[in-house]
Amino acid sequence: MPRMIVEYEFDPPATEEQFDAAAAKLDPCLEGRDVVWLRSFVALDRKRRLCIFDAPDAESVREAYRSAGVRFARVWPAEEITEDD
Repeated sequence: MPRMIVEYEFDPPATEEQFDAAAAKLDPCLEGRDVVWLRSFVALDRKRRLCIFDAPDAESVREAYRSAGVRFARVWPAEEITEDD
């Protein structure tokens, strides 16, 4: 399944409670669209975040976020590069 990257921007910086609340709203919406969370990264200043998902396509991820009411900056498909490449 392709990898999808979701970018977020926060001003003011996001709190852990905000991340947890968004995840609680998102989980059922992602599951219903065959989107699986893999990992996330947050900037040290907590103003940016990236989440990586396995998903059928970018639009499935966008639909899940919109239906959950969780804001995002952009969603784009990516190819993973590893040491073996």
